[in-house]
Amino acid sequence: MKKPLAVVLAGSGEYRIAESHYGIPQELHTANVLSSMGLATYITERSESELECNYKILGELYEGQGAIGAIISLLSDEGADAAILVPCDMPLLDADILQQLLDTYEEEDTIVCFRQNGLPYIEPFPAIFEKALLELMITDVMEGKITLQELLNHAGSHLIELPKDDRLLNVTDYDEQAKIVSLLNN
Repeated sequence: MKKPLAVVLAGSGEYRIAESHYGIPQELHTANVLSSMGLATYITERSESELECNYKILGELYEGQGAIGAIISLLSDEGADAAILVPCDMPLLDADILQQLLDTYEEEDTIVCFRQNGLPYIEPFPAIFEKALLELMITDVMEGKITLQELLNHAGSHLIELPKDDRLLNVTDYDEQAKIVSLLNN
């Protein structure tokens, strides 16, 4: 089975609270984790980024469309059949939790992602997305007919059920920021 490509979603760069902890830009830390897993790793480009690194920086075919634009940009490349997309806004992610996605992934899965505590909300990232979703993302998500969350709920997502896991905390959530800082300091 072919390994998915790994893509770090660099985001807007507003919340880089873990950079001082890791000593490098957060997107590089996340890319290093993915690369250490033997995955071909890319980083999406932030508009203000002047990042110099050994990873290929991906531009977006659909400027200003965020994660969806990055997914479409990568899957539009004929060499990419699937991609594991990992936001750098989740600085506690490690190889162990990401390996769960890879171990669960089978080529007939369209999306592999997490759900915590049996809640109805599916974590959109990190996740593996298949190229088979490309047309649906362009025609329905990009055109605003459905949200990414609705796509996850209706596109045959393979869910990995997890107990509450702090590694999925996101710095863009104000309540989770303090907990992330506390965990990084300990």
